[in-house]
Amino acid sequence: MIKYICTLLVGLFFLGCNVNEQASLQECFQLPAGTHLPRFAQQDSTFILSFVRSTEQQSELHYALHTFDNKWGILLDRPIHVDSNMFINWADFPSITVYTPDIPNPPPMYKYYWAHWLQYSGKGTYDYDVMGMNFGDRVFFDPVKLHQDTVSAEHGFVSTANLGQSDIQVSWLDGRYTKEVGAAAGAADGETQEEDHGHGHGGAMTLRTKALSDSVSVELDHRVCDCCNTATTATKDLVMVAYRDRSEQEIRDIGYVIKPTGGEWSTPKLVHADNWEISGCPVNGPALAANDAGNIAVIWYTAPADRAQIRFSRYDAANDAFSPPLLLDDNTPLGRVDLQLAEDGTAYATALTTKEDTDDAFLTLWTISPSGEVSREDLATTSAARSAGFPKIALFQNKLYWTRTVLGDKKGDQYAEVCWR
Repeated sequence: MIKYICTLLVGLFFLGCNVNEQASLQECFQLPAGTHLPRFAQQDSTFILSFVRSTEQQSELHYALHTFDNKWGILLDRPIHVDSNMFINWADFPSITVYTPDIPNPPPMYKYYWAHWLQYSGKGTYDYDVMGMNFGDRVFFDPVKLHQDTVSAEHGFVSTANLGQSDIQVSWLDGRYTKEVGAAAGAADGETQEEDHGHGHGGAMTLRTKALSDSVSVELDHRVCDCCNTATTATKDLVMVAYRDRSEQEIRDIGYVIKPTGGEWSTPKLVHADNWEISGCPVNGPALAANDAGNIAVIWYTAPADRAQIRFSRYDAANDAFSPPLLLDDNTPLGRVDLQLAEDGTAYATALTTKEDTDDAFLTLWTISPSGEVSREDLATTSAARSAGFPKIALFQNKLYWTRTVLGDKKGDQYAEVCWR
């Protein structure tokens, strides 16, 4: 462990000392074997990498805290939660969110963190709850279940947004009605439980949200796709949640809802009418990004008429609508998208893509100017396997970061990698 921490410290300290190097220089570091599911979180000068370290006996949720203080880089690697009953899934994974505590006279640079993970609640393969826990510098609070229902069903695909008022908006897919007799919940004929994420018959999956300070959650949409990740973001003017909708006709396009500051949640609208009809869940949700100027953008995967595509659009707040989408890729991409929005409005979008004559996948980056000019490059060669997970990106201190799970030759050999330039 000491060697592991020192390796990360050297890597990130080197990063902190090279802020003015040319953007074309790329550096990477690798975490030990057994680590996977990395995600970034940040607020102000605090930058976090969360990840899971799994063994045959248990799983551990860790975080690596990296803050810049003029010339210094500081790294602390700590396990947040250790559990033999934690639900670990390639597409539905833990995270940590950073926010400022509402306490009198907080110490300089002091932050709270909210960690979430998934914990089995019943005998079913996909019966699990969302558990959350606040923690700070050397203080850990008791874990609390995020949702109020007691149904042993799927609850997950959590996304968060910092509200800037000592609070966090948390959104998730809530399966409290999926165990009731009703409409089919989305498994196509011939699909296995693993392919369908465990959904068979019952009521529909719902989308719910709450601020951490709220005592109860709010249902945003009563019928959504069963196992696509959600996306939540916030500006000073509104909070937005994007997700994959599900109509009665099995059209599964990207929907969104907004809550203006001081207002109520809107009714669902579509980002764009792709008209993708699919009888099972594609496990491929959208990504949202916002900047301090109040700009919002979205990237998503879709496949109308069996034509896989990656699309991007910017939000027009004056009309509460998204602009006609840009087509970023239609050469059988895999999706698993992510997005960051710089202060000048430049968008950095990623997805897994494919090429002819190779079984490899590629972590592809599109840089989209405010005027709509698009450039494209491959950041890394990777695997198309589900266990390779969802790569993530971040913008911090004028650098672009990306993190992913790199697969080994056998199960358990995978490791999380972080790169930057």
